[in-house]
Amino acid sequence: MKILFVDAKSSENYDFDYMKSHSLGGTESTVLRIARELASDNEVYISQINRTERYLEHGITYIHSYESLEQEEFIPDIVIILRKYKLLKNYSRKYPNAKMFVWAHNFQNYDILGRRHWIVKTGARVICVSRCHQEHMDKILNGTVSWLVRLLTLQFRRVELGYIYNAIDSEFSKNEVTVDENKLLFLSTANKGLKEVLCHFQALIKIAPEYKIYIAGTAKEDFSGSPFDGRLLRSDSVVILGKIPKNDVISHLRSSFCVFYPQYVHPETFGLIYVEANCVGTPVLAHSFGSTSEVIGNKEQLVDARDTKAVVNKLLEWKKCGRPDVSCDSRFLLANVVQQWKKMLNIE
Repeated sequence: MKILFVDAKSSENYDFDYMKSHSLGGTESTVLRIARELASDNEVYISQINRTERYLEHGITYIHSYESLEQEEFIPDIVIILRKYKLLKNYSRKYPNAKMFVWAHNFQNYDILGRRHWIVKTGARVICVSRCHQEHMDKILNGTVSWLVRLLTLQFRRVELGYIYNAIDSEFSKNEVTVDENKLLFLSTANKGLKEVLCHFQALIKIAPEYKIYIAGTAKEDFSGSPFDGRLLRSDSVVILGKIPKNDVISHLRSSFCVFYPQYVHPETFGLIYVEANCVGTPVLAHSFGSTSEVIGNKEQLVDARDTKAVVNKLLEWKKCGRPDVSCDSRFLLANVVQQWKKMLNIE
């Protein structure tokens, strides 16, 4: 089979070599892992918006987005579009015989109904990243409100949806390292609840000033002039790591007492950080919403993040009585996830 992945959003020319020395988001790293596995038995291309020349790596050919629509030598059997539903129109016209998929990674609002008729016209299937994500998207695309758009466009068929979990990198594994019981790690972009996390942390260090929080995932310069640029961030209690590559992420995960993520404003569609942390043996302190309770292992990791006292007490209880025992769930192992992809694409 000839498979084309279309990424029309990321500005990075990401590949496996790039990932060795750069911070890379969960979506992009998952694309690479799945593409590499599929390339062992199929011809796989990844289209990127800033790729200037072709590059071959691990059986994957990386090309520019315009090339994916203008070249004639590679006629895909399967087109997998990341996030951008509107591109179904262009790719279905160029490759009318290809099976179309949209790989969704975010919780969409009702404005996505403006693209619904193209999903139905092209017979595309929407691939979500968790069961809760699929249920949310099904409510949007096939729920009561969708009938307004169905009547206007005369496209009445249901949108077909499915879900496949993201795959964990095998390097996220347990290792005998010294854990710093005072080290908390926030590993995400600042817009994903960092303000709420820091409020909890500020309350924590009033009681236990020995704690430090390490913040990774956001460039250091992005904090300048932001709501986070205050006395707390400049204190010795906060260490801003910036964007760090995978090996550094693993190292910090292993040495941290926990991933400190008690926020209730940004639900995760999958929450790769939950899985990565648990796979190295580090618990996560997180609020139960979005995909959290679906993908997280030991439910002792859940806390009501709307209650600062509950957050602080649970963390102090862990320190006194021991952290929750966590491990890697087989659902997220690469081999199992790839089998789900082959089943979804009907290339088993």
